[in-house]
Formats: sequence, structure tokens, C-alpha cells
Amino acid sequence: MSTERSTAGNQSAAMLYSARLPGMPAFWLGLGVLTFVSVSFQAQQVPDLAAARQAMDAKQYTTAEQQYRRILQENPSSPQVLTDLGLSLQLQGRSADAMRYYSAALKLKYVPETYALLAEEKCHMGETDSLRPMLQRIYREEVKNLRVISAVAPCYLDIDEAIESAIVYRSLVNSESYPHDLALVQLGKSYIRSGQFFATKLSKAPGSESFLAALRQASDGNPAGARSAFAQAARSSAYFRPELDWAGALDVWRRHPQDTALLYLLSVLSGEEGMRQMQICEDQFPNSPYLQQFYADVLADQGHGEEAIAQYEQLVREHPDLSDLNYSLGLLHEKREEWPAASEAFGQQLAEYPTDERAAAHLSKCMLQMEKYAELRGFLEPRMQAEHPPEWASLSLAEADEKLGNADAAIKILVAAEQDPHADKLVHYRLTHLYSLAGRSADARREYALFQAASKK
Repeated sequence: MSTERSTAGNQSAAMLYSARLPGMPAFWLGLGVLTFVSVSFQAQQVPDLAAARQAMDAKQYTTAEQQYRRILQENPSSPQVLTDLGLSLQLQGRSADAMRYYSAALKLKYVPETYALLAEEKCHMGETDSLRPMLQRIYREEVKNLRVISAVAPCYLDIDEAIESAIVYRSLVNSESYPHDLALVQLGKSYIRSGQFFATKLSKAPGSESFLAALRQASDGNPAGARSAFAQAARSSAYFRPELDWAGALDVWRRHPQDTALLYLLSVLSGEEGMRQMQICEDQFPNSPYLQQFYADVLADQGHGEEAIAQYEQLVREHPDLSDLNYSLGLLHEKREEWPAASEAFGQQLAEYPTDERAAAHLSKCMLQMEKYAELRGFLEPRMQAEHPPEWASLSLAEADEKLGNADAAIKILVAAEQDPHADKLVHYRLTHLYSLAGRSADARREYALFQAASKK
């Protein structure tokens, strides 16, 4: 980090940083988030700051939160304390509160690490509309800063930016601070998704029929067949060079994005690189849980749901140290619309990690699908007592109240939620619906206008 972003002799670290992977098991990654010690700190507060960081280092996150809140009372405009408080909340799984404090810190001072922390939490909670421009900025400005980019690396696949994901993991696979088997699996997945991206473009390009036929040979069990149209590609394009590697071909394609032969070449190279990374991981880490989870996801994508579920259940038994497996199992059941099984998996995740908002949000969805409205009310009411109730909880509770015949209570919940300046457009949409049901036409028109305005951002 440049000296412009720090005060000499006054650098500090917000000790621990959680890099969870959507659809992948969680792991804890030590990351020094350099922040500032405000010159307005009183002398007696320095020991308080040290004690808070000691609590973070000992994974006593609730204690650290309490200490940071005391410090914040005397230093309400300190981006450092706001960030560190947000981090203590994030590591408890309290995403909504963490995002609020990260946002407050960034309003006072832009720090790439804090920005990445906020983006990562948005990624966890599925806030893709606001996440996308953040990831694009991080990629533009911080792609070579592995400490920053590693925080959000898994999120690029979540927004279908497979090329950027591959470029990020090409760097992380050589990083000693990032689990090597995990980097290999994620890099392989990124290449595979890149291949799908280029193959889709190829299918719409002129003169692609023979190239698509060659790719079909590979999908039918003949990997070497994918290159069977290379000679024709060389004749059809002055830019096609079979000796190019993936990065070189990507560079040429960016200069000639309409070239059909280059789309074919990148489809082939992406698929080959994806398989190669997975083979390297299998050779070096045959028992990698990340690799086994990838295979389970492939089974699910191929329609072998029962086998995939069995593999996930085995992973849960054999790797209890990986904290996201029950959550991922719940997502698999949810995708298959197996609501009771999904509910059980998310419930197990919450039994082990009671503050995991992602699991709570998905459990709420399951309860709505199973029409357990009264039970959902009881589940959500304690969460609505938080300093800043999570928006997903407000939306779910409002839907439960509506189903229970209490539209006025639903409206009250969402009116409170829309006071947040970053309220999701769905809040306005739901209020439009509720006001219409209540015969409040003017209020419904106002909310619909707000929904339309938010949709254009």
C-alpha cells in the first residue's frame, strides 16, 4: 500500500478476514487490512484498540465488537474503527450490519481493502446488481493486488465474468497465501466457464458450423477431436495461430472480437486448460474437499442429483472443519425444490453458526415455500430487533404477514426498510403491491415510480 494511504508509524491490521466461497467450503485467510489510527484518538484509547485487536486475533469476535463500539463512541468519524467494527461483525456472520459499517467507513475515506470487504459481503448475500460495478472497479484498479483481489475472487463467476475470474486465479494459483488446491479448482472452473462463454459466441458467429462440429466431438468423449478443425481455422483467419496459449489467444481475440476462428480456438483452449487444472489438482491433492465438491456439483449439473447429494453428505461427515458444506448442501436441495431437505440443511448450518445470515435468508425462503408463515414469523422476529434489521428479513416477514392476512403490518415493515438509502428496488415493488391491495392508489403510484427509478440505476 502506498504511503499516501497510511500515516508513517501508525499502521494497523484488522487481523482476520473471512473469504467464503459461494458454492465452495469456507476457509479463513489471514489478511492485513491496513487502516489508519486517527490522530484524534485519546491516549487512553490506544490500549482499548490493542485489546480489541487481541480479541480479533483470538477469534473472540463478540468481545471485539463490544470494544470497537466503545471506541467508536469517542471517534464516530474514524474509518479505521468503522472498518474494524464491520470486520468483527462480518466474522460473526452478521452481513447486514457489517455492510453498513463498511459503507460508512468508505464515505469517510476510500480504502481498497474496505471496498473489497463490502463487495465480498454483497456477493455472499446475492446483491448482484450493486456488486457488479464494484467488482469491475476492483478488477480495473486492484487486479495485481492479490491481497485485495483474493477477497472477491470467487465472486466473478457469480456475475458470469469467467474471463476475469480465470485471470484472477492465474495469479492466485501461484500465491503461497492462498490454498493451492482451492486455487486450482477455481481456476479450472473459470476456464470451463470461459469455454462455455466462447462456445456460445461461436454458435452465433458466421461460418461456425464445422468448428461447432469439432467441439461436439470433444463433448461426445473424444477430447482430441476438438482440434480437428484447426487446419480449416488457419485457412479462414489471418489471426488464428494454433501455437498460442490461452492468454495469448485472449489478447488477439480482444483486438479482433468478431473473428470466428479465434472464438473456436478459445473454446478449445479454455476446455483443455480447465481439464488440465483439475487433473493437476487430482494428482497433487487427490483428497481435496474442494475437488470433491466440484465433482458433486458436476453430478448435480448432469442431472445426477441423488449421487451429488450423497457426495455432499459424505463431505459433511468427513470435513466438519469446513464451515459451508451444510449451506452448500442446502443450496443443492433448494435448486431441486426439495424444500424440507433444504430447510434441514440450512437449519443444521444455523445450529453450528447461529449468526450466518445467508443460511437464515435461505431458511426463510424454504419456510415461505412450505407455507409455514407463523413459524417464519417467530423465526424472524428476533432478527428484526437488530440495530439494523437485514433487508431480506424485512421482505420475508412482510410476505409472511401478508399471507397471514395482516397487510397493514407488512406495509409498516417495508416502510421502515425503505428508509435505508440503499434499499433494494424489491422493497418498492412489494410496497406497490401491498398499497394496491389496500386500495391506496396514490401510495402505490409513488412506490412504483420509486421502483422504476431504482431499476434504471
